[in-house]
Amino acid sequence: MPLSNTLHLRWVSAFLAMLATTAGFAQYTHSKDSPAPSPLHAELVKTGLFLISGGGCNSLVRLSANGMIVVDGKLPGNYEALLALANKISDQPVRVLINTDHYPQHTGNNAKFLAAGAQILAHENLHKNLLTLGSGGAGIGAPTKTYDHDLNFQLGGIEAHVFHFGNAHTDEDTVVYFPNLKAVAIGDLFASIPDPDYSAGGSLVGWGPVLEQILKLDFDVAVPGTGPTITKSDLEAFKRNIDTLILRARRLVQSGVTKKQLMGRLKTDDLGRRFQLPPDKVDRFYAELAQLK
Repeated sequence: MPLSNTLHLRWVSAFLAMLATTAGFAQYTHSKDSPAPSPLHAELVKTGLFLISGGGCNSLVRLSANGMIVVDGKLPGNYEALLALANKISDQPVRVLINTDHYPQHTGNNAKFLAAGAQILAHENLHKNLLTLGSGGAGIGAPTKTYDHDLNFQLGGIEAHVFHFGNAHTDEDTVVYFPNLKAVAIGDLFASIPDPDYSAGGSLVGWGPVLEQILKLDFDVAVPGTGPTITKSDLEAFKRNIDTLILRARRLVQSGVTKKQLMGRLKTDDLGRRFQLPPDKVDRFYAELAQLK
């Protein structure tokens, strides 16, 4: 990854006051359409780490002495607003954009980041999914650097680790860990209801084991794909709910419950929210459960 000479890092005084714009986290959609840009909002997570919400997803900005690392680039139409907020944080360019999965709220501005000189880092399956499940064709903004299981890199004295711990939401889920800040970006691996994309290699049965690996990291704040930051305890609670869900569903399947009966017999109302899957995903979920010993 090419690095330029160290640039001057400019902090803007009274940053949070200057960025007191319209707040609110926009919920993401898996639509391929490009909605009108939504207001973006920036907040400090930790020293040198900022969250920019809105525009379809959370974007995380990590400052370094040699440019910015951005995690997820929002839906198309939000590039200029995202860059404007980032430039209020630092006058340095974006050097690296990391995609946590192929959905347009994460990759919709890849081409513009590339044109501005940034490198794009993602799991090796992301390019495939962009072509087959995304918008496809020219201008998709394919990654310039891919990895398989994990990759460590440094930029301007800042260390970043990316991990793919297994299939959960998709087969390309990327976790971004900043060890010196004890902060981790987890993309769509945390949500009000787990939503595996089986067409992109997702797995509901595999979700808990993936979270187990994330929880082995030393962190105290996690940034999901949408919504506010969470604690390690929040993620542990989410994992317990998924583990309970899988255990109950597995027992039903082993007792002879059919696919048509599964969702009606599966008790989830005590897990915070009623869990439902569309028929096509029920088929895939049932098949996963049937393979468990």
